[in-house]
Amino acid sequence: MQRLQQIALPILLTVVAVVVVQVVWWQIGLGVQQHQVSILLHQLVVPAGNGELWLHQPAAQPLLLEPIVALPPLDTVAVDINQRVIWTQTGLLVTLPWWPLVLVYGLIGAVWSVYLRGLKRQQQLVGKQRQQSDQIRAILDFANLPVSDDLDSVAQLEMLQKHLLHQQRRDEEIKRLVRVQGLLDQDLAIGNRIYFESKLQHYLTDSAEVDSGALFLIQLRHPESDVSQAQLVQRLSGCAELIGQLTSIYELTVIARVAENDLALLIPGLEQKDAATLGDRLAMVLSRAWFFQAHEDYDVIHLGYVVYNRGQTSYQVMAEADMALKTAQLQGPNAAFGFVQNSKPKIHGSVWWRTELANALQHNRLLLNFQPVFSWAQGDVIEHEVLVRLHSSEGDKLTAAEFLPMAANCGMALAIDQAVLLKVGRLIDQEKSDGSRCTINLSCQSILQAEFIPWLEQQVAQGLIAPQRLGIEIDEHHAVRHFKALKPKLLRLHQLGFVLVIDHAGLTLNEDALLPELPLESVKLHPSVVRHVEKQLEQQLFIRGMVASYHNRGVRVLASGVETEAEWQCLQKLGVSGAQGFYFSQPLVQFKAIDSLN
Repeated sequence: MQRLQQIALPILLTVVAVVVVQVVWWQIGLGVQQHQVSILLHQLVVPAGNGELWLHQPAAQPLLLEPIVALPPLDTVAVDINQRVIWTQTGLLVTLPWWPLVLVYGLIGAVWSVYLRGLKRQQQLVGKQRQQSDQIRAILDFANLPVSDDLDSVAQLEMLQKHLLHQQRRDEEIKRLVRVQGLLDQDLAIGNRIYFESKLQHYLTDSAEVDSGALFLIQLRHPESDVSQAQLVQRLSGCAELIGQLTSIYELTVIARVAENDLALLIPGLEQKDAATLGDRLAMVLSRAWFFQAHEDYDVIHLGYVVYNRGQTSYQVMAEADMALKTAQLQGPNAAFGFVQNSKPKIHGSVWWRTELANALQHNRLLLNFQPVFSWAQGDVIEHEVLVRLHSSEGDKLTAAEFLPMAANCGMALAIDQAVLLKVGRLIDQEKSDGSRCTINLSCQSILQAEFIPWLEQQVAQGLIAPQRLGIEIDEHHAVRHFKALKPKLLRLHQLGFVLVIDHAGLTLNEDALLPELPLESVKLHPSVVRHVEKQLEQQLFIRGMVASYHNRGVRVLASGVETEAEWQCLQKLGVSGAQGFYFSQPLVQFKAIDSLN
């Protein structure tokens, strides 16, 4: 009915317009005729006795008013002056030009065509708007949002947007809590005892890590007999913050709360002399902290430390540290004590390391191995991680965890990373028939060097490095710690065609570890998170939260350090996409996929 009204009204208006134009046109014609006849009347008319005017004209000579008015041969013409109309015996013929009338009718037709097109477009828009309104209504009903019929589509969309933002914030909060709930101390927001023991176990057993380090136990004693919970948390939190500041110079530290009044600190690679210096400094600074200002003469801090070696059990190391803590309590107020280990690793100075690294680069003593990453969904090897070892002049094969920190201290990290990239590039070029991809763990120090990106761009332009077959791995701890400076560098690497991978995820507990602003391809769990995961409910909760957090971004979660079938089966159930470790294969000399892995 509405469509009929929309069409009938313009038709009626068009008919009226045509009639009006026709009437006006005839009125114009009659006006012209009257004007011409008036001129003739003044010349030929004679008055009659009955009040009429008579015009006598011979029939043989017709009066022609061309081109505007033409009169047929007339014997008599009667003119009614009051009506201003001329009648003849044979009728009156008025001729006018035809093109103005055609022009007017053409204009009416054009207006009518534009109107019809606009009407059709309006109907399409109304139909589309009605369809969108129905869709919005269906979405709101699905979300269980009560919506009034008085609200228009814009208001409904605004309501839906607010609801989605609220749900997104809620989901992110749930994922964050799920990720760290089982490993986080709720009062101090640092790791708990389970988290600390898993990291300690990793450094005592993983051959890829440095083979020694230091463990500190710090115990607070409160002068008050009935210290409040709020005061207890305040002092422990203050101690944890000061410990973090004093140990910020070290590449990696693990801080956790292992008892009600006890904190634990783990520093891989710290030697005996440095551990003793740090222990004394920690005891002095913590005992003079602002939260103990009113108790300067009290015994408030005791600290025990031990230097561990790979191969020891976590129980043995914790027991020795606890014994050192008890000995410190006997030493006096605010004391630190540590046991000296009989067996110490080889210690070399910076001069030896600089010479050793320079010779390794010159004589090509950097050894490369390739550990395949296996995907349970694809049933095949999806990539190979490059593992670097240094063949020292003393005949040892040093892991990257042993020589790369010294390379960074000597300013040679960039040269080593460049050498590894070129060597891997040559090997990939030799394996052109194989589409496997390699990932290389680059140091944060190298990427931040001003000359690294231009150098890499030049190698890519010359065809020495193929970005489409290389992935860049960045340690999660360093990526979070130096994110602001690393972000533009990593984005440039991604533009060049390198995929970005976060390595050692879960080694530290940090709410910013998700790195939402980076176009990541995958994230690798640290081996300490994977070890005996089938028996660790807290670790399973942590992994499930991480998988859920990265799933919405299309980032897959991989596991490293898988050694047993039970670990692999558990990881699959938790949603991990792939894994690497001794369970699948030892590191390979070449990075070709092995049929036995399929």
